Amino acid sequence: MPGRRVVTNALHGLLDCVPERVLAQLRRSAGPWYNSGALKQELQNIPDFFLQSHRMYHFLYGEDTFHYSAYLNPRKSNKFVATYHHPPEKFLKINRGLRHLRTLDALVIIAPNQEAFFKNLINPDRVHLIPHGVDTSFFKPGQTVRRQGKQCLFVGSHIRDLATFREVIKSLNKKAPEISFIAVTFDYNFKFFEGLNNVQTYSSISEDQLVNFYRISDLLLLPLLDGTANNTILEAMACGLPVVTTDVGGIPMYLPKEAGLLLPPADAQLMAEETIALIHDPARLDSMSLAGRKVAESFDWSMVAQQMSALYQSIANS
Repeated sequence: MPGRRVVTNALHGLLDCVPERVLAQLRRSAGPWYNSGALKQELQNIPDFFLQSHRMYHFLYGEDTFHYSAYLNPRKSNKFVATYHHPPEKFLKINRGLRHLRTLDALVIIAPNQEAFFKNLINPDRVHLIPHGVDTSFFKPGQTVRRQGKQCLFVGSHIRDLATFREVIKSLNKKAPEISFIAVTFDYNFKFFEGLNNVQTYSSISEDQLVNFYRISDLLLLPLLDGTANNTILEAMACGLPVVTTDVGGIPMYLPKEAGLLLPPADAQLMAEETIALIHDPARLDSMSLAGRKVAESFDWSMVAQQMSALYQSIANS
């Protein structure tokens, strides 16, 4: 989309000279995820807020980058939009004070489970559901023929239910030892896989390697604790990989039943049984693969950009 990325300027350089203890005092009303870097990024725009008008500023990660800007916009001549990605429970843990949300001209959410929460905090007309997207030109099926072995892929760390995933692997090690696992996560999570069989762990891999894992695996096995949108699920579907995950938060909006399985939280035995049944059913896997790719295309960034453009236009016209 057309626009200008705000980069560090001379004022930001001056703020770099301010002692951290002073910056910490200035940002104390924000939250644990809002650091001094975010504060300096907001403060550096003060000259623009005073001198410019009719600009629209979109904070793509509102949780940890937006807090003070609208208060620094004295003529109220610029517009502010922020997107929020986390489920309500997580949002409350990482934010202090919610009054700044009422200064937004538009608050973008990415899943239905955020809607009631934010509409109770600000004018409901300013809350807009616009889905998260995926680059379907990069994340796409390959030419690789499905392996003779049976392989499940796990990706990520944030709000993942690693304890349940461990129990699923333990069960499958006993009931279906032919099934292997690839886990891509932070290395501090490797402890969850100690003593288990048929598990390969990876951390800090390239995007090309990640795409390859999506393409050579039989299904994505992703137990979750909560969620709104989920990058891993969107990327997997875009690559034609069927998904087995947890029915929590906003996940059902992104994963219809034809593209994967939504299972009850923390039920490791059911997840293991459903995984065995699905991974040994090639026709069902192929059907889910095709359906998942089609679903992912409906969430391509080009589609999301159209919705975001319409929102910007409506704000500009108001």
